[in-house]
Amino acid sequence: MVKRILITAGLMVLLGGVCILALAGDEPAPAAQPAADRVNLRILYVGQPRSPRQKDFTAFLKAHFTAVRTADLVNFDFSRSDDFDVTVFDYDGDGFKAPRPRLPDGFSRPVVTVGVAGGLMSSNWGLKTGYL
Repeated sequence: MVKRILITAGLMVLLGGVCILALAGDEPAPAAQPAADRVNLRILYVGQPRSPRQKDFTAFLKAHFTAVRTADLVNFDFSRSDDFDVTVFDYDGDGFKAPRPRLPDGFSRPVVTVGVAGGLMSSNWGLKTGYL
């Protein structure tokens, strides 16, 4: 349990770095680290397929983690997270039009929420990081 918390916290710090770089302007994608230097985690990025945001996030994640896959937030099957160490939920755009996923009972995988999806999911959970 502690290991999952530390892994999730570390991933949140890395994703925070991506957000800062994205705000800094059009930066080139980070150079991929040699496979031996990448963090041995399987990451599932769930967001908007083929969007610039998804491309940027997955490029960053692939440069730092050994396995990265993507899925569509609109029709996401939460059982897909079972094959990954961490699931990242993200959505960019109009919060009124964004999908509003709800975690099923018994879902126990580490999750990082980002963007509109993060705000909506955190609000559903009653967390302070949700929309006020």
